[in-house]
Amino acid sequence: MVKQADRVVAALKFLNSIPLFSDLDEKSANLLARACKFQSAAKGEILFFQADESKFAYIVRSGEISIVLSSPDGRDMVINKMRPGDIFGELGILTAQPRSTSAMARADSEILVIPAEAFLGIVEAEPSLARRILKITAERLQRSGEREGALAFLDAQARLARLLLELEKEEKAKGYITISQDELAHRTGLIRQTVAKALGKWRRAGWLITGRGRILLLNHGALAELEKNLLI
Repeated sequence: MVKQADRVVAALKFLNSIPLFSDLDEKSANLLARACKFQSAAKGEILFFQADESKFAYIVRSGEISIVLSSPDGRDMVINKMRPGDIFGELGILTAQPRSTSAMARADSEILVIPAEAFLGIVEAEPSLARRILKITAERLQRSGEREGALAFLDAQARLARLLLELEKEEKAKGYITISQDELAHRTGLIRQTVAKALGKWRRAGWLITGRGRILLLNHGALAELEKNLLI
């Protein structure tokens, strides 16, 4: 069993490694570290559901967390992915509103859990931290607006092409995209059959290569042209 002192030291070391929290006042950093705890989340585990009370903020230490939006008719769409060092769940605390999305572990993960009271206390005590959090929130809202625009104005193939090009930029070092057809469907608001049909068509045209959860893009120009295919 991890001792209290060791837990605090580990939390403090982790917080100091994250740019968002790295320049906290020593007293503030220690107070925050004492209030936090590390938590493991197995692949597929739900951290919170849409409409839940906003009780905690979270920082990813390892693994990956999917942020999921559910529609009234029961469909789910992954709208964001949180990776190591990313904070999520903070918006509901700042607005005192229920969760607007759900959060699910996409892989076995470890997260730092921050109680709402401790999070608000540190934001009030550290104006520079508040500004950085507002910047992160504004950037996410901008990206969400762009995704909503894609869903509203792009047809199915254009949505899928846009997402593939975005994902390749994120995973450039790998040279390929690691994602399943199910997740592509969730992230574009399409059904899996539509995704499979489009990928099969593009594979036969020589635009990409697919295999076991991986996609290698070959014809970026053709996919970029599809992205301009607006619904009339």
